[in-house]
Amino acid sequence: MVQAAVVGSQGHGKSTVTQALRELLPQEYRQPQLPPGQFATARGPYQLYDCVDPDDFRSRLAVGADQLGGVLLVVSADEGPMPETREYLAAAREAGVSQIAVFLGKLDLVDDRDIELIIELEIHELLDELGFGDQSPVVHGSALQALRNGNSRKGRHDVVRLAQALDGHFR
Repeated sequence: MVQAAVVGSQGHGKSTVTQALRELLPQEYRQPQLPPGQFATARGPYQLYDCVDPDDFRSRLAVGADQLGGVLLVVSADEGPMPETREYLAAAREAGVSQIAVFLGKLDLVDDRDIELIIELEIHELLDELGFGDQSPVVHGSALQALRNGNSRKGRHDVVRLAQALDGHFR
């Protein structure tokens, strides 16, 4: 089972992304729904730890950073990286976590594709500055829209792409 921490600034959609992964992937992969905090992909099961703030994340890292397959950073497209984003990434780097995947969410709130691309560039610059390089996948989407339109292929597309990115990037 791959263990992953879900981090991001307050209000950026961590819980919604977690819920979308749990609810939509069983439909996509024709699997039973797993216990709270878990989901499965084509690769296998994941256990997610939804960290409410940087202190919660640090306490999780203190008891098991070496057990984490990676960190899923959730950034809202309408706000971009916040000071907490830097805190989360710095804590991950200090603990030796090397695998970061990013979900650039809440795209339903952004009308301008240029803003979306600028936010992604800011994320890549921050990851590079903190020593993660530019190999981290950034998946764009709206977890809320995926949940609302989950019965359609289009509704699940962003969540499935995120799951594929996790499978390809996390250990």
